[in-house]
Amino acid sequence: MTTNDTTPTQGQRPVKRVVIAGGGTAGWMAAAAISRALGKVLDITLVESEEIGTIGVGEATIPTLVTFHRLLEINEQEFMAATQATIKVGIKFEHWRDVGQHYIHSFGMTGKDHWTAGFQHFWLKGMARGLARPFGDYCLELRAAEENKFAHLPKIGINYAFHLDAGLYAKFLRRFSEGHGTRRIEGKIARVDTDPANGFIDALLLEDGQRIAGALFIDCTGFRSLLLGQTLGVGIEDWSHWLPADSAIAVQTALTGPPIPYTRSIAHHAGWQWRIPLQHRQGNGIVYSSKHMDDDEARALLLRTVDGELRTEPRLLRFKACQRHRTWEKNCVALGLASGFLEPLESTN
Repeated sequence: MTTNDTTPTQGQRPVKRVVIAGGGTAGWMAAAAISRALGKVLDITLVESEEIGTIGVGEATIPTLVTFHRLLEINEQEFMAATQATIKVGIKFEHWRDVGQHYIHSFGMTGKDHWTAGFQHFWLKGMARGLARPFGDYCLELRAAEENKFAHLPKIGINYAFHLDAGLYAKFLRRFSEGHGTRRIEGKIARVDTDPANGFIDALLLEDGQRIAGALFIDCTGFRSLLLGQTLGVGIEDWSHWLPADSAIAVQTALTGPPIPYTRSIAHHAGWQWRIPLQHRQGNGIVYSSKHMDDDEARALLLRTVDGELRTEPRLLRFKACQRHRTWEKNCVALGLASGFLEPLESTN
């Protein structure tokens, strides 16, 4: 391939070579989607280094992941077995309204609308007449969460997502992607070459001298944003004045009981904690603002409140709530942390 493949005058020519920089969840999800849909007509290469760690603490998802798997025709039983996944029908927010006051954000609809009016109007009239039950009783997913139950129903009758091991998920998607034609190259990126005429990315140069050329590049290099941020100079919009939490500590513990079908999000005075049950362990973490809680205090609070024997040492993470000014610049698209970060209160990141 020559550099002319990415010049503006050739811009209407179909892309043939896609290069994904970085693995992890973002990189392998991109590889899985592109290879499953276009693997027969595209040359797809993913570059990652086992020496570079991934954040890998994201263990909770939302129902869009179920849709993603259906589009890719991923077998759910195989996926759950490979990633030690459990079912999730919502998120329990504890102490958020006030200390001792909790609510469950469930994934389903509440009640059933009538052509004359929305369900809430009938519910309000029923409450006024003493006929209605609490509003949440009319949401199947909420009742399932409260009863610690789940079942697959006809016609997607219940909405759900998963808790999963992010590291195992990346490995699962790697096998899937390679089965659909994705080529993985092990190596560290030493330099990103651009076309001096138009600034488009030409190739990734690895430390061992390999040159990986492409027409479309996907930046999955995490917070470094090696392609979009460092090479193409796309800056960030800082959101930390709205979302002051900038630190997290994660730790894994042994399960102390059957997994529950929801994520726990537990508020504290400087942030919140998460508890995510998998088949083989529990993921735990504390998110906080370093201006309002120091690391030692956060670590002590986390270890004081977790259940089960520690499986890992607590891991400190720093982040900034932000968004790149553009997530698609020239011939580069950024995904995951390379495009920005939003404090994942609902597991949406």
